[in-house]
Amino acid sequence: MANEVDPKAQRFGAEVRRIREQAGFSQTRLASLIPASQATVSDIELGKTPTKKVTAQRIGQALNSEERLVSVWEDQYEGYKPPDWYKELPLVEQRATQIQQYHPLLVPGLLQTRDYMRATIRAPKKTAQQEAIDAKVEERSERQNFLKRENPPFYSVVLDETVLHRRIGSPDTMRGQLEYLLEASAQSRMEILVIPADTWDHPGLDNGVILLKVPNSGTLLYLETGPIGGVISDTRMVDEYISLMSDLRGLALPPNQTRSLIKKVLGEIE
Repeated sequence: MANEVDPKAQRFGAEVRRIREQAGFSQTRLASLIPASQATVSDIELGKTPTKKVTAQRIGQALNSEERLVSVWEDQYEGYKPPDWYKELPLVEQRATQIQQYHPLLVPGLLQTRDYMRATIRAPKKTAQQEAIDAKVEERSERQNFLKRENPPFYSVVLDETVLHRRIGSPDTMRGQLEYLLEASAQSRMEILVIPADTWDHPGLDNGVILLKVPNSGTLLYLETGPIGGVISDTRMVDEYISLMSDLRGLALPPNQTRSLIKKVLGEIE
């Protein structure tokens, strides 16, 4: 059940709380450094939500205990298989006529270059076998194919500016990725918007979200993290996230200014 506490998440959360309190940090201060909301930090500590390894790493960095927290995370989660609802999204994407997505941390999978994919797949587990990494890259690349068909859905992406600056892979990896974002943003059925880094307290610090308009199904919601996951059709929740997406779009730079910002960041890569 979605509201059950996962023992693995509970054990990891208890360690986060112990280290946070030992460091003299409030939940609000830790949340500002990850970044996330105070409610998200509370849910992590109470074991109400599973935690990705990259989040464990960022919490550990903020608390100067990365090695300890990553070790605890690995003890609890290595070998953990994602629930079946992770498999739903590609099936819904194939049917969608419009997709809106927001991501605060990384370039979304549908817009990732192969080098960027490889770096993000390898980073959480540096000892991963090359064959396993290659297989995941191929799987992620194949998922992008529906955007290349004759009549693809309209795809609108909102990113936090920190995504452009985050060092993934190598300078060449980031150059290639930003160049691809510029190329993608020039397509008629694609829109990329960026929320400036100096925006105060915007409402998208929690997690990634995808809204999909599907014939005969209306608008569906996909949450990437949190105690509730997968494709959601609940009208109240969908409306809440439609409003959130509208707010995020209102904070973002328009397409032409977004392209200028991407070019600026691209030119600063050394």
